[in-house]
This record gives sequence, structure tokens and C-alpha cells, in this order.
Amino acid sequence: MKRGIHARLRIRRFGWGPIGYQQGRRERLAMQFPFFAWCYYFLASHITVRLLTISTVCVAPAAFMMMSGWQSRAFDIAFAVAAWIVGCAVAGFALRPRLVVEARLPARVECGSAFAARYEVRNVGRRTARGVSVETLRFPAFTALRLRSVALESLAPGDSATLAGGGKARMRGRFVLPALRWDADFPCGFWRWGLTLPETRTLAVYPRHARLDAFALPLGNRNRREVSAASQLTREAFEFHGCREFRDGDSLRHVHARSSARVGAPVVKEFQTEGRARTALLVDTRGRWMFGGTRERLLDIDPFEAALSVAASVVDYLATTDRVLELLVAGPEVYRFVSAGRIGYLEEVMDILAAVEPMKDDPLERLEPMLLDEIRLIQSVCLVFTGWDERRRRLVEELEAWEVGLRALLITPFGRRPPDVPDIVECLSARDVMRGMFAG
Repeated sequence: MKRGIHARLRIRRFGWGPIGYQQGRRERLAMQFPFFAWCYYFLASHITVRLLTISTVCVAPAAFMMMSGWQSRAFDIAFAVAAWIVGCAVAGFALRPRLVVEARLPARVECGSAFAARYEVRNVGRRTARGVSVETLRFPAFTALRLRSVALESLAPGDSATLAGGGKARMRGRFVLPALRWDADFPCGFWRWGLTLPETRTLAVYPRHARLDAFALPLGNRNRREVSAASQLTREAFEFHGCREFRDGDSLRHVHARSSARVGAPVVKEFQTEGRARTALLVDTRGRWMFGGTRERLLDIDPFEAALSVAASVVDYLATTDRVLELLVAGPEVYRFVSAGRIGYLEEVMDILAAVEPMKDDPLERLEPMLLDEIRLIQSVCLVFTGWDERRRRLVEELEAWEVGLRALLITPFGRRPPDVPDIVECLSARDVMRGMFAG
């Protein structure tokens, strides 16, 4: 038993290979197999297609025939090819260039979009660098994220060059990118020698969504005043209202240090927005999860992904108005974001939506109390559901009793309306939403 524990501890010391991973459930699953990650890293960083081709066509058959007891003069050719490969690898190690490479990649992109990258390469060695490639480590999940490598034929000593690369984000999430690696296959292109930088690079891929020109969101009988969507926020628009106890999802930047030390528990600052409507957006994240993605996700009819797309569209629109946004979402952590009159909060919200994962448990168990605790300060509520049951019916009825402006959206794979859904709830098709046909 102790030997097994020590063996696992030794494996963990090596960590996960620098090939990149998607944070969340996929990260926890992939971390269980570090050996395969390092094997993939070795193959991707050193082996070339030319070496695999010649080894498969020439060296491997000759070795098999030799072990089978056959005799042939073709073995001499195979030995010569093998010696040629080993000699080129040794020569490449002796002639490997010395480079300094800096990469510039975006911090966040939209799902399904291509992004650009720039690489600054400088030769600090005494030899001319030949056959250089940058960003040679590929992300292991090709269907989730693709990075394009860039090549440089030669670079004289002391010279520098700017290379343009990029990639495409095919799946939403937060990704740890493969380590930046440059290498050279000179001479003959049989083996690659280079350097892998230890810095960690991250990329947030937020949901693809439609840009709304308008979004109908009633204010309810409790507050019927009109809100101008074109007015700009001013510094006098929000004031410090007081302090309250810390709740799940609150931002740590709002923690009041002195009050927390005096009370002995975390205390956060709360802001009150004068003359502005406060809109709560609650996103239902109940769904299924599989390592390769659900069948609905592969067909772009997954209500969970469509719900995040709708939420991104609503947040994108509200960010251009003078409404105060309160976002409530769980998956698996509880996220509670309040704009509190801030400008330019869209990127922060998109980072939250990029990290959300589907939940097997009902997220309303944690989100509903948080919404009802703040209902007196809220003028309108937007609910985005991925399913329908009695609990969601009761939530809609309770919000109607509070006389707040309510808009409830139910997303199904093809937009079919369940028989027991009230008229106030709108049904949307996940396929139409993922195709950018959500118009608000």
C-alpha cells in the first residue's frame, strides 16, 4: 500500500505535460494520466512526419524481417538509413540555434472565431538559424482549440523577425494553452531540437452570441419609469450604501478589510445606484456532461450552451445601457456579479460565462435564495431556463407576486413547448440560438 502511495506521489511531482488542457472537469480527468501527456509531448516536440514515414516504409519492415530470421541485402540499406537518421539528429543537436521568442496572443476570444497571434523571434546565437518553427506544440483536443505553427526558413545571427500566426477556438471554456515552443529540424528534417518555455498561457473562450439592437425587458408594476438605453454612466450615478456579510459569489475586491477584522467574518461593501433600474439575470445551468461532449452539443442543439449564448447576448446589450446588472449563475461554483454602476464590465462577465460548466444537481437550490434576498432592490428579472419543472413554476409565480418586471425564457433543443408551461414563459430553439437567430 505504501509503495503505491509513494509511486503516485512521484508521478505527481512530474506534473502534467506542457501540452495544454481545458480547465474544469476535463482538467481533473486528464490529470489522472500524466504519463500519456508526457508521451504526447515527446512525440509532438521531437518526432517529424518525415521520420515517421521513412521509419514505417524502410526501417520498421527491415527490423521485423530481421527478427523473423530472414536474410536480405535490403538490411544494409535499412542500416544505412537508420545511421543517417541518427547522424542527422546528432548534427542537429550540435547545430541547434539559440533564439529568444516572445508571443502575443489575445486573452479572450469568442467561440467559433479565429484569432491572430504574433511572434517576435531574435537570433542571439553565432550561427544562422535554419528550419525554425514556432508554436509547434498542438493542443491535444483538436475539436476544441487549434493553434497554427509558423515557420522561418533562416535567420542570421543578431537579426530579428516578426511572424504572424493564430488559431481557432471551436469550443467554449477556459484553456491553458500548450507551452510556447520553438525548434528546428535542420538538417534533413528527421529530428527537432528546440526549447519549451515554462510560462503558463491562458485563453478564455466565451459563448458565441448575437448582438442585440434591443431587448424587451419590462420593469413591472412596482416601478414603471422608463430607462434610457443611450445615456452614459456618470460618477454620481452610484454611491456607497453600506456593508453586509459576505455571500457566495461576491467579488473579493469589494471586501471591507477594517469591518471584516472588527466583526471577525468577511464583510463586503454594497453600492446603491441612484436613479437606475436594477436587472437580475439568472441562468439555469442544469445539463449533462460527457468527456467528448453531449450528443446535443455536437449537433448544436444543447440547451445549456444555448442558455449561455442568450445570457451573453443579454449582458452585451445591458452593458450599453444605464441599467445595473446582477448576474446569478452556478456551475459548479456560484458566481454572483453586480455591476454597481461600473463601466466596461462586459469582459469580466464573459470570463465568468466562459468558465461555467453544466450541473447535474439543480442550480436553483443555491441561486433562488440569493435572488429572493435582493428582490426588494431589483426592478426587473430575466430568467433563462434549460428545463421545466414544478420548482421553476413556483419561482415564476413568486416573482410575479413581487410585481417585478419578468421575462422568462425556456430553451429546448428544437423550440417545442412543454404542455404545462404558462404563457408568460417564452420558448426558444437551441438550434436557432446557436445559429445566431436570437433577436431579443
